[in-house]
Amino acid sequence: MLLHGKCLPQVFLEYKACFGDIFQFYASSTRMIVVSNIGDVQHVFTNRNIYDQGDIYVKHFGMVLREGAQYKRHASLIVPLFRRGKIVSNFDLIINCTDKLLAKWRASSPEKVHIDIVQQSQNLLLEIFGFIGFDYDLETLGDDEMTRNNELTEALRHFMHLFQIVSYCPRFLASIYLKFSPQYRRLNKIIERYLYRMIEQEQEKSPELIAERKRTSLIASLVSSLQKDKQMEATQNEDLKKG
Repeated sequence: MLLHGKCLPQVFLEYKACFGDIFQFYASSTRMIVVSNIGDVQHVFTNRNIYDQGDIYVKHFGMVLREGAQYKRHASLIVPLFRRGKIVSNFDLIINCTDKLLAKWRASSPEKVHIDIVQQSQNLLLEIFGFIGFDYDLETLGDDEMTRNNELTEALRHFMHLFQIVSYCPRFLASIYLKFSPQYRRLNKIIERYLYRMIEQEQEKSPELIAERKRTSLIASLVSSLQKDKQMEATQNEDLKKG
């Protein structure tokens, strides 16, 4: 179906019409289970402790993203920050970013009929993630020239595209591709450089301001945790360290 000019959402809709709200298919060697009924999705997320993680998370995420004991802190900080309770406190930010996108659409020429809504929605999510996660303007909702001049934004976009490619490849092919891919190494270095710069800038702020911001900012939460646990973890065994 994908080879006949249809996008993935169209394929999913046709599969749903044929097979119902829950169906499975194979993308290369990766087995995909699609759950489209909102009630079923809520049930899975509410009871995710009883469901096994999919192979795409267990086998593929570790090839693209950092893993291991030294990165446990990252997960312990990132996951809680994007739970519902934390998102609610950022509603104004989300609405402002959405209004910015809508204003851009209204200002576009009426002769321009076709808009890549999928790409624009990805830009919106990146913009929101940049503010919530790092208090950083990725400039994805500005003009295209501004976005192209933002090195971090372009690196994140290429990184996500790379991840999509790897997700549908057999693990051994994905491992070989990433090992010898100069693009992957370059993107990693760019993203890492910007993240360390953000951490350094956050560390220069007062402890009171960091404590106030950590409720809604990932980078402030990370710095606060680093400052709190640095001395304590120095006395622990290597196996007990979060990194």
